[in-house]
Amino acid sequence: MAPSTSFVRDFVKPLPFRSADQIDPTAAIGRLRQLKGDVHHSNLGLSQTTQSETREELTHQILASLYSQYLQSTLSQALEAETEAQWWSDIERTRWRVFWYLIQTLPTRVYDLLQATTDATGRSKWLAARPEFMVASLFPHLQQRPRLHQLRSFQNLRIRSPNTNNIRQFIQTSIQSIRDLLQTLRKISLVPLYYTLQEVSLKKHELLRIRDDRAQALGSLVLLRPEMQKFLDSGLVSSDGESEQLIHLTRSLLLALNPESIQDESYASDEPFSQLSTLATRFQTTSLQLRTLGLSRPSRLTRLWPRLVFGPPLLIYSAYYLYSTRGTLLQFAYDAKDVVKGFVIDWCVKPLAGVLDTVKASKSDQAGWLVTKEGVQADYESLERMARSLASDHLRYTSSQLDDLSARIRLGDLTPVLKLYEEDIKSPFKSAVGGTLLRTVFIQVQKAKVDLDQALSGIDRLMKSQELTFAFVGLSPALAIVYVIGGYLRRMIWSSSNDKGKYGGPKERERVFWAMRRAERLLVLDQSSSHAIAAGTLFDLNVTTAASTQPSALTTGLLILSLTQLRTFAERYLPSSSSSPPNHDVSVTSIDGNTTSSTSTSYSATSLREAFLEDLSDLQDPELGVDQKRIVVERMWRCWGGTVFGRVL
Repeated sequence: MAPSTSFVRDFVKPLPFRSADQIDPTAAIGRLRQLKGDVHHSNLGLSQTTQSETREELTHQILASLYSQYLQSTLSQALEAETEAQWWSDIERTRWRVFWYLIQTLPTRVYDLLQATTDATGRSKWLAARPEFMVASLFPHLQQRPRLHQLRSFQNLRIRSPNTNNIRQFIQTSIQSIRDLLQTLRKISLVPLYYTLQEVSLKKHELLRIRDDRAQALGSLVLLRPEMQKFLDSGLVSSDGESEQLIHLTRSLLLALNPESIQDESYASDEPFSQLSTLATRFQTTSLQLRTLGLSRPSRLTRLWPRLVFGPPLLIYSAYYLYSTRGTLLQFAYDAKDVVKGFVIDWCVKPLAGVLDTVKASKSDQAGWLVTKEGVQADYESLERMARSLASDHLRYTSSQLDDLSARIRLGDLTPVLKLYEEDIKSPFKSAVGGTLLRTVFIQVQKAKVDLDQALSGIDRLMKSQELTFAFVGLSPALAIVYVIGGYLRRMIWSSSNDKGKYGGPKERERVFWAMRRAERLLVLDQSSSHAIAAGTLFDLNVTTAASTQPSALTTGLLILSLTQLRTFAERYLPSSSSSPPNHDVSVTSIDGNTTSSTSTSYSATSLREAFLEDLSDLQDPELGVDQKRIVVERMWRCWGGTVFGRVL
């Protein structure tokens, strides 16, 4: 279902004759004229009361039908203009897209140039040879706006005459001239890109102007619904087919569709049938041909011809290159296999097995990393025997003194040996030959070895206490690499329902996020446009300040465009319940205390889609003011901000 059809179907629900959009207004008007003529001629055999009721019903059907069809037509035209403007805006965003658009349209431009040259040659050969004529033929927008044809950068090219008397000045002047020439040539090479960017920008702004014009008409039609509903419910059509309310409504429709229609004779006519005929005739002739105006995007063949022309040769060359280098590619595949195998086994499996072995083994069963307990004990006993032997031979220690010396040695105290060493160094040569100098030196060497063993034992105990930490440190880089690669593959292959598949995916949610933001911005700028104009924040919206609580026609039309995008998203992607109770219309009290009746106010929503569509119906209700619609927007951000629009940017 088209977006405009869905909107119109929901918008005209409060009106009677909702199925009247299926009738032919022209045929119905002819039937109505026939009934009018039967007031004085009873050809149909009907009473005057029956004929009056039939005329009234036909008049209501025609008016409701024209109103709904004009709504759908105007909305379709505004959506078409906005869609095309968005396409040109995407092209304008980057230079690469502008260049690619130039390549796509190059055959068409060359054909137009050849055709224009052929036509101009018959009139004047001098005209066909002018560069301005050729450029204007390649870029048709220059024919409508000649002032864009001039580029000031080309007028800055100046050939400097070097001074031959000064060699240094001659070289500097020559270098500067070469730089100016190269810069000018670079700018000349960018002329096609510059003109293409102008063309894209002009088309975008023209489409935005058409969009605003159609949105203005759409907003005027939307704001007419309360008056239309009041007229259709009242049934005040006189027996002769004339009604002041009918004349007022038809004039309002004519003004909404074309403000210049106030100068037409049909607008000043007091004949309702004449104005209804004018409305029907204008509906048949109202259409928006963007392709005829040259504002639509190029055809699909024009956009695809570079791929169709250059794609097959590139594919053939790529296949030939891959086949000719198949040996290198196979070797590369084997090397990649070895790298992956080595990474998995040497950096993942083996370190993980080491961690498990470390956890499984107890500290008492593990051997030291630097020294062993037996080696340290042997060094202690050797030092003790050497000291006891020296004390027994030269100091004449008794057994009790020797036991006391052993205890002191275990504490690291070698005072007797050091005293003997101090006496020996007083006469080193004599002590070295016949004394105890060498024995005391060797004992101190053994003592240093014992101290080193103690230090290594402490380091060994510290490393053994952190053995599990070291094992995980060695495994952590491999785990980090596996985690990153696994997460990337999971996102690429097994996308979760919370990421890509939910509610149309990130792109659709981003699109409706910006549509929702624009709807809120329109409502904010509607009453503060004067401040926004002073601050320079209106851009291309051209929103005018509303004189009352109701938004302006342009604001209403642009708001309907955004709501149509949101409605299309909701009907396509949001889940709905299989069965839901019917909606019940209720009367609600507005902020200003007035009681209004609206079918959009329902409290029976049983699914996410129904609740979302109810909020959209509140926003498109012409009986609600700007302040009330702002409250609805705040409610939508509060209710759907984390569910529908969450994780967008």
